[in-house]
Amino acid sequence: MENRFSSLDVTVRGPREPEVVVVGGVHGDETGGVRAVRRLREADLDLKRGVAFVVANSAAVDAGKRYLDSDLNRAFPGNRAGNHEEQLAAQLSELIQNCPTLSLHGTHSRPTPFALIHRSRPQQLDLAAQMPVPYVVDHWGVNEGAITACGISVEIEVGPQGTEEAAGAAEKQAYAFLKLTGALPGESPPGDPDYFHMADPIRKPPGRSYEVYVKNFEYVPTGTAYASVDGEELVADDPFNPILMSEDGYSDILGYRGTKIAESLEKAREALLNKKGG
Repeated sequence: MENRFSSLDVTVRGPREPEVVVVGGVHGDETGGVRAVRRLREADLDLKRGVAFVVANSAAVDAGKRYLDSDLNRAFPGNRAGNHEEQLAAQLSELIQNCPTLSLHGTHSRPTPFALIHRSRPQQLDLAAQMPVPYVVDHWGVNEGAITACGISVEIEVGPQGTEEAAGAAEKQAYAFLKLTGALPGESPPGDPDYFHMADPIRKPPGRSYEVYVKNFEYVPTGTAYASVDGEELVADDPFNPILMSEDGYSDILGYRGTKIAESLEKAREALLNKKGG
């Protein structure tokens, strides 16, 4: 392990080589997942399968930065001869391969938790549907190069960046995931999410003060004021469901326009997996 994955902070627990993977620290400033991974490494777990607990970008975590050279969650499947994050992506892609993988992330938006998957990998949808989250979001066509480009990987946004709330939520999601994949005994809490597709980003107009009026995942009709910039309201030209909307989550965007596509896994499969394109 040390030779092939020398840049990754990997600890393997359980009876065999890793068959399941839990990842924190893809972004170095999202420490909730990192804290959860480190706690799980030290916990007395009755593991039935080999589990790799990974802090993906420990150098960025130590520096308190999102990344060092480039965004790791836009670098998959990676490049062994590339920059720091591209090399990490290549190693992590090899490690997870066909292993069910949970990647834990923090966010500035509410509500959490929710899952992100990529429609090109149907097993991700099936796995996310069983996690204890109220929303599953397909990000096909947006933020390509994420860890969901590889294997059976599901991202979970667990809560506010850098908080104990996020760390606790990350640990809860990890335990559910380990039970769901048979790595731990017991039953995972059942999932019954609604399903969305995330599309165009909503750009931030120049300004000093931003306010978001709407709630993530809730329908915004045409003509509704959804945010303001320096007191001037922004009005929806078309209906949408906000996703990852917040005043300060991103420097250049307020969030993303989304569409609710289904309330059941069966309908989500029809909407996402039987169609090409958006």
